[in-house]
Amino acid sequence: MPRLDCLGFYNVVSEKGLNRMDFIAQPFADVRLGDFLQEHFADPQWTVFRAAVAFVKRSGTQHIRLPLLSFSARAQVVLSVGVDFFGTSREALTDLLDATPGGQVFVYRNNGPYTFHPKVYLFKSAQKADVLVGSGNLTEGGLFTNYEASVVTSLDLTIPTDVATLGLVESVLDTWSQTQENRCYQLTPEFLETLVASGLVRTEAQLQSMKQSLLQQTPPPTQGAPTSTGGTGSSAQAPQSLFTAAPVPPPPPVPAPPPVTALPATAPTPPAVVEDQEPPEAGEEPGPSEILAGIETPTLILSVLAVDLPVDGSSNEITPTKGIRNLRPQFWGWPDMFEGPDATTGQYRREIVVRYGNQVVNAYLQDFPARKPDGTKASADFRIGAIAPIVGDLVQEDDLVIFTQSDEPNVDYEVSVVRVGDPQHETLMNGTQNYTRSRSANGTVRKFRYIP
Repeated sequence: MPRLDCLGFYNVVSEKGLNRMDFIAQPFADVRLGDFLQEHFADPQWTVFRAAVAFVKRSGTQHIRLPLLSFSARAQVVLSVGVDFFGTSREALTDLLDATPGGQVFVYRNNGPYTFHPKVYLFKSAQKADVLVGSGNLTEGGLFTNYEASVVTSLDLTIPTDVATLGLVESVLDTWSQTQENRCYQLTPEFLETLVASGLVRTEAQLQSMKQSLLQQTPPPTQGAPTSTGGTGSSAQAPQSLFTAAPVPPPPPVPAPPPVTALPATAPTPPAVVEDQEPPEAGEEPGPSEILAGIETPTLILSVLAVDLPVDGSSNEITPTKGIRNLRPQFWGWPDMFEGPDATTGQYRREIVVRYGNQVVNAYLQDFPARKPDGTKASADFRIGAIAPIVGDLVQEDDLVIFTQSDEPNVDYEVSVVRVGDPQHETLMNGTQNYTRSRSANGTVRKFRYIP
């Protein structure tokens, strides 16, 4: 008989005591799919990870990309993912590519009225294999918070029947991870752009916008209960909801982002107050900055406000403001490296490439005028956009984003995130300046510092 280990997690042990079968019922199991993956990535016994998954979103990859990157550095990784029904996002595929530099990611699709819909996860060593088959995709819901069910089978590879079972699993995974024209392609940055251009893969902001549009098009539920004659009257009371919301265990915290390069400490200095100002005159020294000894590469330390934090459907931007930009315009290449103004919007734009940890991100700098060429009002700000991996790692106001001009060819800035509470946060915050024209509703003021 199965033995109940915990709510939603059942265990069957063979007579030999080596192979077992577990049943995981999310979201209330002590071990959920996301926990299973994280624990296996950290276990040095596994030398191979293979998976076939229908849908992948950044909500899921943010929980596994760092453990997967460490695993990929020492072991073999082969993944197959689907792109049906817009269930997979551009950001998620980028995360998988970045987390498997020595591995392979394949995209499988049958263009007929059929869906690539498996959820299979395999870890293997010379002696053992763990195979999980269930309903959970690589999304936060699939990993932790959705109602999902999975069966985990542990195979002993000294037992012929277990070896045969593993062979069946691997043969199917092989079918989904072999390049085949019009059916299965290996994912590369170039092929990802092809998927985006074809419309099969979209950004998370686009997917959120599509979702909102569908919700707005859905007719509202009928208001009003049946009258005594069987009709529905406007004066009748609305029926009570058939279903209500109930809490489930939350997902664990997202693994910390790559650490910032250590910077020398300086004695705390009182924060200066800086107001909006026009760009410096030619030859004039830019506005005040605090210098950290030993840092020679131009660097900006910038705190974030609530408006910069990740929100579903947001455009993944940070707004340093024109005033901060104008204090050190050469740091941004302003205005010489910008194209514009746009004839319709009046905007200036510079395409940039930033490196964030192991990721290379195509981003942009954009200046918005106070008024468009036709005289209508505009937003009058300065933004860093298309930086979803960076925004996604921000948690609260006063988290710091560090921008350093890069010496790497074809990369403009190196970027790191230091959260409130991280060991270096207080040191980096010392000597920053308050920018009083940029503050949140609760009074938090944006802080910055240029180095040198």
